[in-house]
Amino acid sequence: MTYDYAVIGGGVIGSAIFNKLVRVGKSCVMLEKNNDVSVGVSKANSGIVHAGFDAPQNSLKAKLNVLGNKMMPKLCEELKVRYKEIGALVVADNNAEIKKLYENGLANGVSGLEIIDNEKLRLLVPKLSNKMTCALYAKNSGIILPYELTIALAEEGVINGGVVELEFEVVKVTRKNNTFSLFSEDGKQVNANYVINASGMYFNNVSKILNAEIYKIIYRKGEYFLLDKCETNLTKHTIFPLPSKISKGVLVTPTIDGNILIGPNSIQKEDYNPETSMVGLKEVKNNAIKNFPNIAFNKNIRNFAGVRTIIGDDFVIEKSKLQTNLINIAGICSPGLSASPAIAEMVVRDLLEIKTPERTMIPRKKIETINNKSLEEVNKLIKKDSNYGVIVCRCEQVSLAEIIQALNSPLKPRSIDAIKRRTRAGMGRCQGSYCLNSVLKTIAIEKNIPIETVTKENKGSEIIIGNIKEIGGDN
Repeated sequence: MTYDYAVIGGGVIGSAIFNKLVRVGKSCVMLEKNNDVSVGVSKANSGIVHAGFDAPQNSLKAKLNVLGNKMMPKLCEELKVRYKEIGALVVADNNAEIKKLYENGLANGVSGLEIIDNEKLRLLVPKLSNKMTCALYAKNSGIILPYELTIALAEEGVINGGVVELEFEVVKVTRKNNTFSLFSEDGKQVNANYVINASGMYFNNVSKILNAEIYKIIYRKGEYFLLDKCETNLTKHTIFPLPSKISKGVLVTPTIDGNILIGPNSIQKEDYNPETSMVGLKEVKNNAIKNFPNIAFNKNIRNFAGVRTIIGDDFVIEKSKLQTNLINIAGICSPGLSASPAIAEMVVRDLLEIKTPERTMIPRKKIETINNKSLEEVNKLIKKDSNYGVIVCRCEQVSLAEIIQALNSPLKPRSIDAIKRRTRAGMGRCQGSYCLNSVLKTIAIEKNIPIETVTKENKGSEIIIGNIKEIGGDN
Protein backbone atom coordinates (compact mmCIF):
# COMPACT_ATOMS: atom_id res chain seq x y z
CA MET A 1 0.00 0.00 0.00
CA THR A 2 0.94 3.67 -0.23
CA TYR A 3 0.55 5.65 2.98
CA ASP A 4 -0.60 9.25 3.05
CA TYR A 5 2.35 10.14 5.28
CA ALA A 6 5.64 8.64 6.42
CA VAL A 7 7.30 10.09 9.51
CA ILE A 8 11.02 9.35 9.78
CA GLY A 9 12.18 9.28 13.40
CA GLY A 10 10.55 7.76 16.49
CA GLY A 11 11.49 10.35 19.09
CA VAL A 12 8.94 12.45 20.95
CA ILE A 13 8.53 14.86 18.00
CA GLY A 14 8.12 12.16 15.37
CA SER A 15 5.75 10.21 17.63
CA ALA A 16 3.67 13.32 18.36
CA ILE A 17 3.30 14.07 14.63
CA PHE A 18 2.54 10.40 13.86
CA ASN A 19 -0.10 10.36 16.61
CA LYS A 20 -1.70 13.59 15.40
CA LEU A 21 -1.92 12.37 11.80
CA VAL A 22 -3.65 9.18 12.95
CA ARG A 23 -6.03 11.25 15.09
CA VAL A 24 -7.13 13.24 12.04
CA GLY A 25 -7.75 10.05 10.09
CA LYS A 26 -4.71 9.87 7.81
CA SER A 27 -2.90 6.65 6.94
CA CYS A 28 0.53 7.02 8.44
CA VAL A 29 3.70 5.01 9.04
CA MET A 30 6.55 5.95 11.36
CA LEU A 31 10.01 4.62 10.53
CA GLU A 32 12.54 4.24 13.36
CA LYS A 33 16.10 2.95 12.87
CA ASN A 34 16.36 1.60 16.45
CA ASN A 35 14.49 -1.33 17.97
CA ASP A 36 12.19 0.93 19.98
CA VAL A 37 10.91 4.49 20.03
CA SER A 38 12.54 7.09 22.31
CA VAL A 39 16.01 5.55 22.03
CA GLY A 40 17.86 8.69 20.88
CA VAL A 41 17.65 12.26 22.15
CA SER A 42 14.17 11.84 23.63
CA LYS A 43 15.07 9.29 26.31
CA ALA A 44 17.77 11.34 28.06
CA ASN A 45 16.61 14.78 29.05
CA SER A 46 15.39 16.50 32.19
CA GLY A 47 11.72 15.61 31.70
CA ILE A 48 10.61 19.19 32.40
CA VAL A 49 7.53 20.70 30.78
CA HIS A 50 8.82 24.27 30.79
CA ALA A 51 6.58 27.29 31.28
CA GLY A 52 8.29 29.27 28.50
CA PHE A 53 9.52 32.35 30.34
CA ASP A 54 13.12 32.19 29.08
CA ALA A 55 12.58 31.47 25.37
CA PRO A 56 13.47 34.37 23.03
CA GLN A 57 10.48 36.59 22.26
CA ASN A 58 8.72 36.03 18.91
CA SER A 59 10.57 32.74 18.35
CA LEU A 60 9.07 29.36 17.53
CA LYS A 61 10.59 28.15 20.79
CA ALA A 62 8.56 30.69 22.76
CA LYS A 63 5.29 30.26 20.86
CA LEU A 64 5.35 26.45 20.79
CA ASN A 65 6.64 26.07 24.35
CA VAL A 66 3.79 28.14 25.81
CA LEU A 67 1.19 26.40 23.65
CA GLY A 68 2.65 22.94 24.36
CA ASN A 69 2.60 23.61 28.10
CA LYS A 70 -1.11 24.36 27.89
CA MET A 71 -1.81 21.26 25.78
CA MET A 72 0.22 18.78 27.84
CA PRO A 73 -2.14 18.06 30.80
CA LYS A 74 -5.09 17.10 28.57
CA LEU A 75 -2.89 15.06 26.21
CA CYS A 76 -1.34 13.14 29.11
CA GLU A 77 -4.77 12.43 30.56
CA GLU A 78 -5.92 11.01 27.22
CA LEU A 79 -2.78 8.89 26.84
CA LYS A 80 -2.74 7.73 30.49
CA VAL A 81 0.69 9.27 30.94
CA ARG A 82 1.76 10.58 34.33
CA TYR A 83 2.16 14.35 34.53
CA LYS A 84 2.69 16.53 37.59
CA GLU A 85 2.49 20.30 37.70
CA ILE A 86 5.00 20.96 40.49
CA GLY A 87 6.16 24.46 39.58
CA ALA A 88 9.65 25.69 38.82
CA LEU A 89 11.76 28.36 40.46
CA VAL A 90 14.68 30.29 38.98
CA VAL A 91 16.68 31.34 42.03
CA ALA A 92 19.14 34.23 42.33
CA ASP A 93 20.85 36.53 44.81
CA ASN A 94 19.39 39.71 43.28
CA ASN A 95 16.15 40.84 41.68
CA ALA A 96 17.52 42.46 38.54
CA GLU A 97 17.89 39.33 36.37
CA ILE A 98 14.75 37.79 37.85
CA LYS A 99 12.72 40.83 36.75
CA LYS A 100 14.10 40.50 33.20
CA LEU A 101 12.98 36.85 33.06
CA TYR A 102 9.59 37.79 34.46
CA GLU A 103 9.07 40.48 31.82
CA ASN A 104 10.25 38.11 29.07
CA GLY A 105 7.79 35.49 30.31
CA LEU A 106 4.90 37.98 30.26
CA ALA A 107 5.85 39.00 26.71
CA ASN A 108 5.77 35.30 25.71
CA GLY A 109 2.28 34.91 27.14
CA VAL A 110 3.22 32.78 30.15
CA SER A 111 0.64 32.78 32.93
CA GLY A 112 1.13 31.96 36.60
CA LEU A 113 4.44 33.83 37.00
CA GLU A 114 5.38 35.42 40.30
CA ILE A 115 8.49 37.07 41.71
CA ILE A 116 8.90 35.86 45.28
CA ASP A 117 10.99 37.22 48.12
CA ASN A 118 13.37 35.45 50.48
CA GLU A 119 10.71 34.64 53.06
CA LYS A 120 8.43 32.79 50.64
CA LEU A 121 11.42 31.17 48.95
CA ARG A 122 12.48 29.63 52.28
CA LEU A 123 8.98 28.20 52.75
CA LEU A 124 8.95 26.63 49.29
CA VAL A 125 12.54 25.34 49.29
CA PRO A 126 13.84 25.05 52.88
CA LYS A 127 17.11 23.32 51.87
CA LEU A 128 18.11 25.96 49.33
CA SER A 129 21.38 27.84 49.88
CA ASN A 130 20.99 30.99 51.98
CA LYS A 131 22.88 32.89 49.27
CA MET A 132 19.76 32.70 47.08
CA THR A 133 17.35 35.42 48.20
CA CYS A 134 14.70 35.71 45.49
CA ALA A 135 13.15 33.70 42.66
CA LEU A 136 10.88 33.67 39.66
CA TYR A 137 8.14 31.17 40.41
CA ALA A 138 6.49 29.52 37.38
CA LYS A 139 3.54 27.65 38.82
CA ASN A 140 2.52 25.85 35.62
CA SER A 141 5.86 24.13 35.01
CA GLY A 142 5.55 20.35 35.22
CA ILE A 143 7.44 17.06 35.09
CA ILE A 144 6.97 14.04 32.87
CA LEU A 145 8.90 10.98 31.71
CA PRO A 146 9.87 11.76 28.10
CA TYR A 147 10.09 8.10 27.05
CA GLU A 148 6.73 7.32 28.68
CA LEU A 149 5.09 10.10 26.63
CA THR A 150 6.84 8.98 23.43
CA ILE A 151 5.81 5.35 23.88
CA ALA A 152 2.22 6.34 24.63
CA LEU A 153 1.96 8.56 21.55
CA ALA A 154 3.26 5.77 19.33
CA GLU A 155 1.13 3.07 20.96
CA GLU A 156 -2.12 5.02 20.63
CA GLY A 157 -1.27 5.63 16.99
CA VAL A 158 -0.75 1.90 16.37
CA ILE A 159 -3.94 0.91 18.21
CA ASN A 160 -5.88 3.25 15.96
CA GLY A 161 -4.52 2.08 12.62
CA GLY A 162 -1.09 3.69 12.30
CA VAL A 163 1.99 1.56 11.61
CA VAL A 164 5.38 1.75 13.33
CA GLU A 165 8.28 0.05 11.56
CA LEU A 166 11.16 -0.47 14.00
CA GLU A 167 14.73 -1.25 12.88
CA PHE A 168 13.96 0.52 9.63
CA GLU A 169 16.88 2.78 8.78
CA VAL A 170 16.19 4.70 5.58
CA VAL A 171 19.19 4.15 3.29
CA LYS A 172 17.64 4.86 -0.11
CA VAL A 173 14.76 6.95 -1.48
CA THR A 174 13.24 7.02 -4.96
CA ARG A 175 10.29 9.00 -6.33
CA LYS A 176 7.78 8.10 -9.01
CA ASN A 177 4.64 10.09 -9.79
CA ASN A 178 5.27 12.16 -6.63
CA THR A 179 5.26 9.04 -4.44
CA PHE A 180 8.25 8.40 -2.17
CA SER A 181 9.62 4.87 -1.93
CA LEU A 182 11.76 4.49 1.18
CA PHE A 183 14.08 1.51 1.50
CA SER A 184 15.82 -0.01 4.51
CA GLU A 185 19.20 -1.71 4.48
CA ASP A 186 17.60 -5.17 4.52
CA GLY A 187 15.44 -4.38 1.48
CA LYS A 188 12.14 -3.43 3.11
CA GLN A 189 10.14 -0.84 1.19
CA VAL A 190 7.58 1.72 2.34
CA ASN A 191 5.67 4.00 -0.03
CA ALA A 192 4.17 7.34 0.98
CA ASN A 193 2.84 10.47 -0.69
CA TYR A 194 4.36 12.80 1.88
CA VAL A 195 7.42 12.56 4.14
CA ILE A 196 8.18 14.28 7.45
CA ASN A 197 11.87 14.15 8.38
CA ALA A 198 11.93 14.22 12.19
CA SER A 199 15.04 12.10 12.57
CA GLY A 200 16.69 14.29 15.19
CA MET A 201 20.45 13.81 15.39
CA TYR A 202 20.35 11.93 12.06
CA PHE A 203 18.48 14.72 10.25
CA ASN A 204 21.30 15.54 7.82
CA ASN A 205 21.93 11.86 7.04
CA VAL A 206 18.30 11.40 6.03
CA SER A 207 18.11 14.76 4.28
CA LYS A 208 21.06 13.86 2.06
CA ILE A 209 19.23 10.72 0.94
CA LEU A 210 16.13 12.85 0.25
CA ASN A 211 18.23 15.41 -1.67
CA ALA A 212 16.89 18.12 0.63
CA GLU A 213 18.23 20.84 2.94
CA ILE A 214 21.39 20.29 5.00
CA TYR A 215 21.98 22.34 8.15
CA LYS A 216 24.97 22.99 10.36
CA ILE A 217 24.11 21.01 13.47
CA ILE A 218 25.79 21.70 16.81
CA TYR A 219 25.74 18.87 19.35
CA ARG A 220 25.64 19.77 23.04
CA LYS A 221 26.05 17.03 25.63
CA GLY A 222 24.39 17.26 29.02
CA GLU A 223 25.34 14.97 31.91
CA TYR A 224 23.21 13.99 34.90
CA PHE A 225 23.17 12.47 38.37
CA LEU A 226 20.15 10.42 39.47
CA LEU A 227 19.79 10.08 43.25
CA ASP A 228 18.19 7.24 45.17
CA LYS A 229 14.60 7.72 46.33
CA CYS A 230 15.74 8.19 49.92
CA GLU A 231 16.71 11.75 48.89
CA THR A 232 13.22 12.86 47.80
CA ASN A 233 12.99 15.51 50.51
CA LEU A 234 15.61 17.72 48.85
CA THR A 235 13.01 19.74 46.91
CA LYS A 236 9.38 19.45 45.83
CA HIS A 237 9.88 21.89 42.94
CA THR A 238 12.19 22.18 39.93
CA ILE A 239 15.02 24.55 40.83
CA PHE A 240 17.00 26.41 38.14
CA PRO A 241 19.90 28.85 38.36
CA LEU A 242 19.78 31.94 36.16
CA PRO A 243 19.98 30.76 32.51
CA SER A 244 22.92 31.53 30.22
CA LYS A 245 22.86 32.12 26.46
CA ILE A 246 23.49 28.42 25.76
CA SER A 247 21.78 26.63 28.63
CA LYS A 248 19.08 26.76 31.28
CA GLY A 249 21.78 25.68 33.71
CA VAL A 250 22.15 22.78 36.14
CA LEU A 251 18.74 22.08 37.63
CA VAL A 252 17.67 20.03 40.63
CA THR A 253 14.25 18.45 40.26
CA PRO A 254 12.05 15.60 41.43
CA THR A 255 11.12 13.04 38.80
CA ILE A 256 7.72 11.44 38.30
CA ASP A 257 9.00 8.25 39.91
CA GLY A 258 10.32 9.96 43.05
CA ASN A 259 14.05 10.27 42.41
CA ILE A 260 15.99 13.54 42.38
CA LEU A 261 17.59 14.43 39.04
CA ILE A 262 20.57 16.81 38.85
CA GLY A 263 21.97 18.28 35.64
CA PRO A 264 22.72 18.95 32.85
CA ASN A 265 25.87 20.78 31.88
CA SER A 266 26.34 21.89 28.27
CA ILE A 267 29.43 20.68 26.41
CA GLN A 268 29.79 21.23 22.67
CA LYS A 269 30.67 18.03 20.81
CA GLU A 270 31.71 17.13 17.28
CA ASP A 271 29.11 14.40 17.01
CA TYR A 272 26.44 12.50 18.90
CA ASN A 273 28.31 10.82 21.76
CA PRO A 274 26.33 10.36 24.99
CA GLU A 275 29.21 9.14 27.14
CA THR A 276 29.66 10.70 30.57
CA SER A 277 33.02 12.00 31.80
CA MET A 278 34.57 12.62 35.21
CA VAL A 279 35.29 16.22 34.26
CA GLY A 280 31.74 16.84 33.09
CA LEU A 281 30.12 15.24 36.12
CA LYS A 282 32.36 17.27 38.42
CA GLU A 283 31.13 20.41 36.65
CA VAL A 284 27.52 19.36 37.24
CA LYS A 285 28.23 18.64 40.89
CA ASN A 286 30.02 21.96 41.49
CA ASN A 287 27.18 23.93 39.92
CA ALA A 288 24.46 22.04 41.78
CA ILE A 289 25.95 22.64 45.24
CA LYS A 290 25.80 26.40 44.66
CA ASN A 291 22.06 26.09 45.22
CA PHE A 292 21.99 22.98 47.41
CA PRO A 293 25.20 22.75 49.50
CA ASN A 294 24.19 19.50 51.20
CA ILE A 295 23.30 17.25 48.26
CA ALA A 296 24.09 13.62 49.16
CA PHE A 297 25.96 12.67 46.01
CA ASN A 298 26.92 9.40 47.73
CA LYS A 299 23.28 8.43 47.13
CA ASN A 300 23.77 8.64 43.37
CA ILE A 301 22.53 5.47 41.65
CA ARG A 302 23.14 6.38 38.00
CA ASN A 303 24.90 8.82 35.71
CA PHE A 304 23.85 9.35 32.12
CA ALA A 305 24.11 11.91 29.34
CA GLY A 306 21.86 13.23 26.61
CA VAL A 307 22.85 15.15 23.50
CA ARG A 308 20.88 18.10 22.15
CA THR A 309 20.95 19.03 18.46
CA ILE A 310 21.03 22.78 17.84
CA ILE A 311 20.62 24.74 14.61
CA GLY A 312 21.03 28.48 15.07
CA ASP A 313 18.81 30.14 17.67
CA ASP A 314 15.47 28.51 16.92
CA PHE A 315 13.65 25.38 15.85
CA VAL A 316 13.55 24.46 12.14
CA ILE A 317 9.98 23.51 11.20
CA GLU A 318 9.36 24.10 7.50
CA LYS A 319 8.27 22.87 4.13
CA SER A 320 11.32 21.87 2.12
CA LYS A 321 12.26 24.29 -0.62
CA LEU A 322 14.18 21.58 -2.48
CA GLN A 323 11.62 18.76 -2.48
CA THR A 324 7.85 18.86 -2.78
CA ASN A 325 5.77 17.01 -0.18
CA LEU A 326 8.56 17.06 2.40
CA ILE A 327 8.57 18.64 5.86
CA ASN A 328 11.84 19.34 7.70
CA ILE A 329 11.86 19.16 11.51
CA ALA A 330 15.34 19.87 12.89
CA GLY A 331 17.26 21.50 15.73
CA ILE A 332 14.61 20.57 18.29
CA CYS A 333 16.54 21.12 21.49
CA SER A 334 15.07 22.44 24.75
CA PRO A 335 12.14 23.17 25.06
CA GLY A 336 11.35 20.49 22.45
CA LEU A 337 9.69 18.06 24.86
CA SER A 338 7.44 20.82 26.22
CA ALA A 339 6.60 21.97 22.71
CA SER A 340 6.04 18.52 21.19
CA PRO A 341 2.21 18.55 21.05
CA ALA A 342 2.27 22.09 19.68
CA ILE A 343 4.86 21.16 17.05
CA ALA A 344 2.60 18.31 15.92
CA GLU A 345 -0.32 20.72 15.78
CA MET A 346 1.68 23.21 13.72
CA VAL A 347 2.88 20.57 11.26
CA VAL A 348 -0.55 19.03 10.72
CA ARG A 349 -2.75 22.14 10.82
CA ASP A 350 -0.46 24.84 9.40
CA LEU A 351 2.13 23.19 7.15
CA LEU A 352 0.09 20.24 5.88
CA GLU A 353 -3.12 22.30 6.07
CA ILE A 354 -5.20 19.37 7.33
CA LYS A 355 -8.38 20.80 8.84
CA THR A 356 -10.13 17.51 9.58
CA PRO A 357 -11.27 17.35 13.23
CA GLU A 358 -9.79 14.69 15.47
CA ARG A 359 -11.72 11.43 15.55
CA THR A 360 -12.60 9.45 18.66
CA MET A 361 -9.61 7.27 19.47
CA ILE A 362 -9.50 3.78 20.96
CA PRO A 363 -7.65 4.41 24.25
CA ARG A 364 -4.41 2.62 25.04
CA LYS A 365 -4.29 0.30 28.04
CA LYS A 366 -1.80 1.16 30.71
CA ILE A 367 0.21 -1.66 32.27
CA GLU A 368 -1.33 -2.59 35.62
CA THR A 369 1.39 -2.23 38.27
CA ILE A 370 1.66 -3.39 41.88
CA ASN A 371 4.04 -0.69 43.11
CA ASN A 372 2.36 1.61 45.68
CA LYS A 373 -0.72 -0.59 45.89
CA SER A 374 -2.11 -1.95 49.14
CA LEU A 375 -1.74 -5.63 50.04
CA GLU A 376 -5.46 -6.08 49.42
CA GLU A 377 -5.19 -4.56 45.94
CA VAL A 378 -2.15 -6.71 45.09
CA ASN A 379 -3.95 -9.88 46.22
CA LYS A 380 -6.86 -9.05 43.92
CA LEU A 381 -4.43 -8.77 41.01
CA ILE A 382 -2.78 -12.07 41.94
CA LYS A 383 -6.18 -13.79 41.85
CA LYS A 384 -6.58 -12.56 38.27
CA ASP A 385 -3.01 -13.42 37.27
CA SER A 386 -0.66 -15.40 39.51
CA ASN A 387 2.35 -13.78 37.81
CA TYR A 388 1.60 -10.66 39.86
CA GLY A 389 2.86 -12.68 42.80
CA VAL A 390 6.28 -13.17 41.20
CA ILE A 391 8.51 -10.17 41.95
CA VAL A 392 11.11 -9.66 39.23
CA CYS A 393 12.52 -6.28 40.32
CA ARG A 394 12.73 -5.82 44.08
CA CYS A 395 13.88 -2.18 44.01
CA GLU A 396 10.89 -0.96 41.99
CA GLN A 397 8.45 -3.75 42.93
CA VAL A 398 7.88 -4.94 39.37
CA SER A 399 6.10 -8.25 38.87
CA LEU A 400 6.44 -10.88 36.16
CA ALA A 401 2.91 -10.02 34.98
CA GLU A 402 4.02 -6.47 34.20
CA ILE A 403 7.03 -7.67 32.22
CA ILE A 404 4.84 -9.97 30.14
CA GLN A 405 2.30 -7.20 29.52
CA ALA A 406 5.10 -4.89 28.35
CA LEU A 407 6.45 -7.55 25.96
CA ASN A 408 3.01 -7.89 24.39
CA SER A 409 2.21 -4.17 24.22
CA PRO A 410 1.46 -2.56 20.81
CA LEU A 411 5.07 -1.92 19.74
CA LYS A 412 6.16 -5.46 20.72
CA PRO A 413 9.42 -4.44 22.45
CA ARG A 414 12.09 -7.08 22.91
CA SER A 415 15.17 -5.49 24.52
CA ILE A 416 16.17 -5.11 28.17
CA ASP A 417 16.07 -1.31 28.01
CA ALA A 418 12.70 -1.28 26.21
CA ILE A 419 11.22 -3.26 29.10
CA LYS A 420 12.97 -0.96 31.58
CA ARG A 421 11.30 2.09 30.00
CA ARG A 422 7.87 0.48 30.26
CA THR A 423 8.07 -1.12 33.71
CA ARG A 424 11.07 0.43 35.56
CA ALA A 425 12.59 -3.04 36.03
CA GLY A 426 16.28 -2.24 36.45
CA MET A 427 15.85 1.45 37.24
CA GLY A 428 16.08 1.16 41.00
CA ARG A 429 18.84 1.23 43.57
CA CYS A 430 20.69 -1.85 42.33
CA GLN A 431 20.35 -0.82 38.65
CA GLY A 432 19.33 -4.28 37.49
CA SER A 433 21.89 -6.44 39.28
CA TYR A 434 19.04 -8.43 40.84
CA CYS A 435 16.46 -8.51 38.04
CA LEU A 436 18.54 -8.58 34.83
CA ASN A 437 18.65 -12.39 34.78
CA SER A 438 14.89 -12.72 35.13
CA VAL A 439 14.08 -10.07 32.53
CA LEU A 440 16.53 -11.69 30.12
CA LYS A 441 14.95 -15.11 30.51
CA THR A 442 11.40 -13.75 30.29
CA ILE A 443 12.13 -11.97 27.01
CA ALA A 444 13.65 -15.14 25.53
CA ILE A 445 10.69 -17.26 26.64
CA GLU A 446 7.91 -14.86 25.63
CA LYS A 447 9.48 -14.03 22.27
CA ASN A 448 10.59 -17.63 21.68
CA ILE A 449 14.11 -16.56 20.76
CA PRO A 450 17.54 -17.85 21.89
CA ILE A 451 18.58 -16.11 25.08
CA GLU A 452 21.95 -15.15 23.60
CA THR A 453 20.13 -13.02 20.98
CA VAL A 454 18.45 -10.80 23.58
CA THR A 455 19.99 -7.33 23.56
CA LYS A 456 20.32 -4.55 26.09
CA GLU A 457 19.18 -2.10 23.40
CA ASN A 458 20.04 -2.41 19.71
CA LYS A 459 21.96 -5.04 17.75
CA GLY A 460 25.48 -5.45 19.06
CA SER A 461 24.49 -5.06 22.72
CA GLU A 462 23.77 -8.74 23.40
CA ILE A 463 24.03 -9.62 27.11
CA ILE A 464 25.30 -13.16 26.55
CA ILE A 465 27.98 -14.21 24.08
CA GLY A 466 28.07 -17.87 23.12
CA ASN A 467 25.57 -20.70 23.39
CA ILE A 468 24.01 -20.97 26.82
CA LYS A 469 21.16 -23.37 27.44
CA GLU A 470 20.24 -22.13 30.87
CA ILE A 471 21.03 -19.16 33.07
CA GLY A 472 21.69 -19.95 36.72
CA GLY A 473 19.40 -18.73 39.49
CA ASP A 474 15.81 -19.31 40.49
CA ASN A 475 14.33 -16.02 39.34
